[in-house]
Amino acid sequence: MSIHPPQGHRLLAVMRQEIRLMLAERGLWVVGALFLLLVAYALGNGLIQTAKRERAQAAVAQADRDTRAGQRVQLEAILAGTAQPTPFENPADPSRMASGYGGQHALLPTAPLGPVALGQSDLFPSQYKVTNQSRVVFMNPSDIENPWHLLSGHFDLAFVIVYLLPLLIFALSYNLLSAERENGTLRLLLSQPLRLRTLLAGKLTVRAAVLLGPAVLLPVAVLWIARHVGFAGVSSAMGSATLWWALLVGAYALFWFALVVAVNAFGASSATNAMVLVIAWVMLVLVAPVLLNLAVTRAAPAPSRTELATRQRVVTAEAMKRYQDLLGTEYQHVGHGAILVPRNGKIEIAGRALANYKIEREVDDAIRPALDRFDAQQARQQQLLGRFGAVSPAAVAYEGMTALAGNGVRRHARFEAQTVAHHEAWKTFFFPRIDARDAFTPSEFDRIPTFAWQEEPAGLMRGQAALAVLQLLVPSLLLFGLAALRLRRFSVA
Repeated sequence: MSIHPPQGHRLLAVMRQEIRLMLAERGLWVVGALFLLLVAYALGNGLIQTAKRERAQAAVAQADRDTRAGQRVQLEAILAGTAQPTPFENPADPSRMASGYGGQHALLPTAPLGPVALGQSDLFPSQYKVTNQSRVVFMNPSDIENPWHLLSGHFDLAFVIVYLLPLLIFALSYNLLSAERENGTLRLLLSQPLRLRTLLAGKLTVRAAVLLGPAVLLPVAVLWIARHVGFAGVSSAMGSATLWWALLVGAYALFWFALVVAVNAFGASSATNAMVLVIAWVMLVLVAPVLLNLAVTRAAPAPSRTELATRQRVVTAEAMKRYQDLLGTEYQHVGHGAILVPRNGKIEIAGRALANYKIEREVDDAIRPALDRFDAQQARQQQLLGRFGAVSPAAVAYEGMTALAGNGVRRHARFEAQTVAHHEAWKTFFFPRIDARDAFTPSEFDRIPTFAWQEEPAGLMRGQAALAVLQLLVPSLLLFGLAALRLRRFSVA
C-alpha cells in the first residue's frame, strides 16, 4: 500500500488519536495488564522448568563422571591385589561395564531459546542411560511426570502467543471500522482528506505495537537479563534464534490482524464481526489441528507401543528360558571374589552376568525389525503433519516456536538417532571383549565410547523458521488482498 506524503501525515495523526483514545480506555489497561501478566508468568515458568532440567542434567553428568572415576580406582585396586571384586560390581568384567553398572547417559542440552517454548519436553526425554540392553528398554520413557502436565502441557510463552494472542487481537480490533460507522464518526473522518486504508493502517499499527511489544520485546529483554546474571537454562547463543522468534511471532500476529481487517471489510456490525472472528479462532486453533491429527492417523496409523512392548516381553521370556541354567548361578561367585580377578588378560564372567548379556543381545537382534517398522511409522506421521500442517496457522506457529526453542519433534528425533548410533558404538566396543573374555584394563577407560551431541545445522533451523514464516505470510497477504477488494465497495453509511 503506497502512502503519499499527505497520507503519511494523516497516518501519524490517526495513530496519535488512536493512542489517546486507547489510553483513555480502561478496557485497554485491563487487557494490557492481563497480557503482561500472562507473558511474565509463562516466561517465568519456562525459565524455572528449563533451569530444573539443566540442574538435573548437570547432576546426572557429574554422577556419571564420579561413577566412572570410582570404577577406575576400584579396578586399579583389584589389579594391585588390594581389593576383590564381586559378581555385581567388577570393573574388570566387560559384561558388567557394558550393563547398567557401567552405563553412561546421553544428554540432550537445552537450546538457546528453550525457556520460551517447553513444547512436549515432558513426553520427549532429554536423557537416556545407554547400556547393552535393547534400545526398546532404555529409550522408552519411564519418568513419572505430573499427569496434569502430560495432559495439558506446561504453561509457556508459546501457549500464550498461539492460543491467547489472537483473542487479545480480536478484543482490541474486532470493531475497527464497524464501531466508527455505528457511532457515526466514520463518515465524518472520511470527509477529511483521509483514505480508508490510512485510517485502517493507523489503527492496526497502534494495536500491533501494544500487543507485540510484550510478546516479543519483553521475553527478549528477560532472557537477555537472565543470561547476563547467569541464570541456569539460558544459553549465550540466542542471537539468530531470537530474530527468527520475533519474525515468527510477528507473522503469526499479522495473520490474525489480516483476518480482522478482512472481516471488518465486509461491513457487518460489531457483534457479527466478533462472532465470526471467534468462530474462526475455534476452527483454526482448536478444530483444524484435531482434524489434521485424525486425518494423519487415518492415513498412517499410529505405531502401537503396546504391540512393541508385548513383542519385547515375549522375546525376553523365550531367551530367559534358553539361558535359565546360567541365570541359576546368580550366587555361585558370591564370597569367591578371587575367581573373578583378571588373569593373563582374561576374566571369568559370572554366569548370571553372561546370561544377561546373551539375553539382551538376542532380544536386541530379534526386536530390531519391529523397532525399524515403529520408527518408519512415526517418520511417516511426522512427514504428513509437516506437509499439511499449514491448514492451521496455530499449528505452524507452535511447531515453529518449539523448533526454535529446541523442544520440537525434529530436534528430539535427531537426539534419538544420535543415541541409537551411540548405542551401536557401545555394543561394538564391548561385545567383542565379552565374547573373548578379555579383562577390562584401566587404560581402556579412555576408549569407552562417549556421547557427544551434534547440534542441528544453523542453516536447517533458519530454513524451517523461514518456511513457517512464509506459511503465515501467504494467507495473510491473501486476506489483505480480499480486504482491499471489499474496501473498494465499503459503505460508510
